[in-house]
Amino acid sequence: MIVFLITRGTAFTLEKARDTAKDFRIVLMRYDEILAVKSLPRATYVFTALDRLAMWELRVAASLYRHLQSQGVRVLNDPARVLSRYGVLRRLHIAGLNRFNAYRVEEGVEPRRWPVFLRTDGDHDAPLNPLLHDSAELKAAIASAVDQGLPLSVLLVVEYMAQPVKLGLFRRLAIYRIGDRSVADTCVHDVQWRAKIGKDGIAPAELYEDELWIVRQNPYRTAIAKAFDLAGIEYGRADFGLVDGQPQIYEINTSPHLELLGDSPSPFRSQSRQLCNVNLMAALQSIDTPDNDSTIAPFRARRRKQADTLDSQELDAK
Repeated sequence: MIVFLITRGTAFTLEKARDTAKDFRIVLMRYDEILAVKSLPRATYVFTALDRLAMWELRVAASLYRHLQSQGVRVLNDPARVLSRYGVLRRLHIAGLNRFNAYRVEEGVEPRRWPVFLRTDGDHDAPLNPLLHDSAELKAAIASAVDQGLPLSVLLVVEYMAQPVKLGLFRRLAIYRIGDRSVADTCVHDVQWRAKIGKDGIAPAELYEDELWIVRQNPYRTAIAKAFDLAGIEYGRADFGLVDGQPQIYEINTSPHLELLGDSPSPFRSQSRQLCNVNLMAALQSIDTPDNDSTIAPFRARRRKQADTLDSQELDAK
């Protein structure tokens, strides 16, 4: 059994994998649910959606992680060690894996490269604006964001770093890390630089053939494995692009969508999707703890009398 700890609104990322699994079992459990159960199954526990948790929730989750670890079960993604989006981007730049840098707006630091864009730390929404080309545009964009109620503390300035794979066509690549396994995902192709969802069928046949080679060979696994290690992430998906042939990592998501896509009009893409699906399910099975009906001690945390919330100052794992 694999128990994925999720937040409200993120179950959809794993429902297809849960319903597809045959030789092992996937259970989805919200963080608030696991704190209320009287017994826990002996299973593999995966902490996801860590960027969606508030600080006090991360403290509770980190204590839960340590409790599970003390019970001798396998646990992935330590909430106390996984970096924020800002932390990942800054570490990757310092380590020389990324040519571009990121800054917290509240630092008041002038970017070294232009253009840049604004985004928020802790969500997966689109950039807040088009590319910004100088200090005046950046200051205006920041002022507009604050006027809309976005706190300065969550705003990031990210230097633009993308390169079209063909004229007018951008490609986003991705690699999943599931425990010790690395799985190359199919690519996203789009006419805009922020290729998130993409448009099926817009790439020429040779790019879909190249995609199949990428899924088969996973040629960027070494560089991306270093990024996962720096981020402290054992389960997630790294999204990246190639600039002058070198991976540039844009983010690492701890609640990636395991879509398990079906056939495509392109025979190469259909093969890519089928192979990716097989690799993902094999990687999930590799972290499975076989069911044996045994249980471990539940996690206990003291509750505040005044409210039905956990007090991060009074954690008590028993």
